[in-house]
Amino acid sequence: MQAFRILLFSLVLSSTALGARIGLSPLRLEHEDHTQASFRINVFTPAATSLPQRMSKSLKDLDIRQIPDVGSYSDLENNFKYIRDLRFIEDTRHANTLRRLTWLYPDDGCYARAEMASRALEDIHFVTPKKIFVFGNLRARTNNTSYGYVTWWYHVAVTYRVGNTAYVYDPAIEPKAPITLEAWNAAVGGTATRVTYAICDHNTFDPNMDCVHPNGLPLDEVLREQTSFLPDEWERLVDLNRDPVKELGDFPPWLQK
Repeated sequence: MQAFRILLFSLVLSSTALGARIGLSPLRLEHEDHTQASFRINVFTPAATSLPQRMSKSLKDLDIRQIPDVGSYSDLENNFKYIRDLRFIEDTRHANTLRRLTWLYPDDGCYARAEMASRALEDIHFVTPKKIFVFGNLRARTNNTSYGYVTWWYHVAVTYRVGNTAYVYDPAIEPKAPITLEAWNAAVGGTATRVTYAICDHNTFDPNMDCVHPNGLPLDEVLREQTSFLPDEWERLVDLNRDPVKELGDFPPWLQK
């Protein structure tokens, strides 16, 4: 893990500009449905049949046997807490503090969080995860916006299973523990509207990348993408009259009584 951290630090320090974001934003405007939002963000090519959205299906038709079985809920939970709490991204804008993945900014960047989480889990030699994508008129409750909810046209996170139960690592929605796939479905609005799911390779970065045999992105690109959301997360807490130094430091909301 030490080598992983040193590499990340050097990448941040050597980057003079964040540049344009490379991932497909999941943001869905209030007046849009998911189809309109997806085409506003990106027009999918008709031949791209192996993209996550084109391969997606209903929850009841999803084959969770594609998801790796870690065998032990204890291991599942311990590694969830590890990736939730890991502070490894240097924030040079705020006294060189170390930051976690942007769990407190649920609006955007899920694809970058999922990718960085996957890589960090592999770095500690935990089971290689899958990514799970959900598509639809998604709406999730959260205490981390002024409206109390966010709306997306897609969302993605890391997934594992233990036996016949699939779980999702998504502290942006449930920071206390791994959430079952059924509970995640409810949390993103899947019980109120029709949504579809795709289980994809761990290297599938966003809905514009092949679900089965993707070409993985370089680590420096992924890191810059996640780093680009650090200011958004900081300013969100300021806007909510919360203390970003405290919550992004040693006292995140899930550790407060």
